[in-house]
Amino acid sequence: MNEEIAIFKDIPALLKGLKLPLPRNNHFQIHRFEDAPDSQLDETAIFRSNTYVVALMTEGEAHYKIGLREYEMTKGSLYFLGPKHLRYYSRKEKWKGFVCIFTDEFTTKNRLSNNFSNYTFYHLDASQKLQLQDKNFNYFQGLLETLFNCFENNKMDLCWHHLQILLLEAETLHSIEHESQESKPEAVTVIKFNELLEKHFYDIVTNKAERIFSVNDFADKLFIHPNYLSNTLKKLTGETAGQIIKKRTILEAKSLLLTSGMSISQAAYALKFNDTSYFTKFFKSAVGLTPKQYQTQK
Repeated sequence: MNEEIAIFKDIPALLKGLKLPLPRNNHFQIHRFEDAPDSQLDETAIFRSNTYVVALMTEGEAHYKIGLREYEMTKGSLYFLGPKHLRYYSRKEKWKGFVCIFTDEFTTKNRLSNNFSNYTFYHLDASQKLQLQDKNFNYFQGLLETLFNCFENNKMDLCWHHLQILLLEAETLHSIEHESQESKPEAVTVIKFNELLEKHFYDIVTNKAERIFSVNDFADKLFIHPNYLSNTLKKLTGETAGQIIKKRTILEAKSLLLTSGMSISQAAYALKFNDTSYFTKFFKSAVGLTPKQYQTQK
């Protein structure tokens, strides 16, 4: 894992970090969860990966945290993870199903044009889960079985095309399930704030931002009044903008403290805290433990 920003840089690094068998292809991999039952981690640290994932659980149960959203994955959960998603999971029951991992290079290596990041479910603000029932479940399971068989037979060109079919079908279903509930002006404000929030923290940990934005900064970026932003967030999420920013800062701090090999002072500096003692007080006020106690406990 990258020692500075807690990001798995590619598929081999991701699979090694999750204690899964190394891939046959560095840009595309699909396997069944049940094919590596002894190497599945029951719980991960918080991390990022420069890869895309589409996975279908056919049996089992797991708790996922993707950004600030939490999901319960069960039979029929089709879910998506993008390169900038901060993620964590804990397995409640051993699962079965398919996980497909790929990179942008999979497109360029096949001399085909596509931008995976255009799919809605890979956006930072989108819902990353579809809960499939009956007909849809059987259909997507069939698509993944076909994709898996192509990969097993080393038909990589066919893998690319079947992957596109899978993603396009998922995009259609995703838009049907989420478009109506995300079309209201207040909901759009929350979506845009969440997208900006996730992008900003990615910029923070990749050292592309000089400080953590305040509520006023986010409001300015969204061209709205800070009070309107906080009131809207409070109404729809139960938390003000300030509370969400603090919660997101703590989540990033936990990731850096556990998965980057950083010292407490390095983690504080990475998150743009000029004073380590203030970072410690800030962290303890939210978590109930000092950063050192958190590292030791985990």
